[in-house]
Parts: sequence; C-alpha cells; structure tokens
Amino acid sequence: MSEILQHLEDNLRRQVALYDELNTLESHKQKSIINSKLQELEAITLREEQLLLEASHLEKERLLWAEQIGRDLGQAPEELTLAELAKHYPMLQGVRFELDRTVNALQAIHEINAELLKQAMKVVEFTVSMLTHQDKRTYNHPTNHKEDEVKPKLHLLDRRV
Repeated sequence: MSEILQHLEDNLRRQVALYDELNTLESHKQKSIINSKLQELEAITLREEQLLLEASHLEKERLLWAEQIGRDLGQAPEELTLAELAKHYPMLQGVRFELDRTVNALQAIHEINAELLKQAMKVVEFTVSMLTHQDKRTYNHPTNHKEDEVKPKLHLLDRRV
C-alpha cells in the first residue's frame, strides 16, 4: 500500500508543479491582455493547451491510483476526495494543502483574466459599432431592447461626409 500512496503523492506533486506553471502563464497572460500583445497571448494559449493535456493525463493516472486505494477502503475512486484520503493517510496532508493553494490562486487569476477579456470585447464592439454606423447590435441580451431604444447612438463618422 505504501508504494501506491507514494505513486499517488508523486502524481499530486506533479499536478501541483503543472498548476504552478499554469498560474505563472495566467499572470503573463494578464500582462499580455492589458498591453494588447496578441502574439504573446497566442503563445501563452498554446502552452496552456499543452499543459491542460498533460493535466488530463495526470488526472487519469491519479484515478488509477485512487481506484486501487479505494478498493482497500471499500469506496469508489470518484467518491474519494483528497481531504478524505489525507485523513486516512497523513503523508498526503502536505501535498493536499499545496494543491489547494495552487488551484485557488489559479482560479482567482483566471477569473480576473476572464473579466479583462470581457472588457476588451466591449471596447471592440463599441469601436466597431461606431465605425460601421450600426443602429442595432448584432448580439443583444433579450432584456435590453428598451434600454437600447432610449439611448442616443453615437457615431464617429458621419454618413453624409
């Protein structure tokens, strides 16, 4: 059993390292978004895709180790949480805290980046509508019809010119 636990711990440590790298990439992505460096953003996205594929592979491997441990504990691997495993096997406590810290940090920066991208898209939509004289937006939220009718439209270029 200790060999299986060692393999599981090694797997989890590799996941922590992978998520740390993703976290670093998300920080770089944030700077690229703010500075509008599209080539950097594309390179970061490609690297993130590679890391996510690797994370998927590690997760499948983790499920195999969890399945073996689950048999000994009489539980399905999908039902075994890392917190529960750490209660049974204290050697997993450290990696559990590291993984929680890393994933929470990654989630926080990812949410900020998602909001930055939404704001950038709003700027692009506004600019395009100003330049193309669109009286109606292509994509509208169904509840915003009356709000759009009341607001005067601003145009950067006058059609009459």
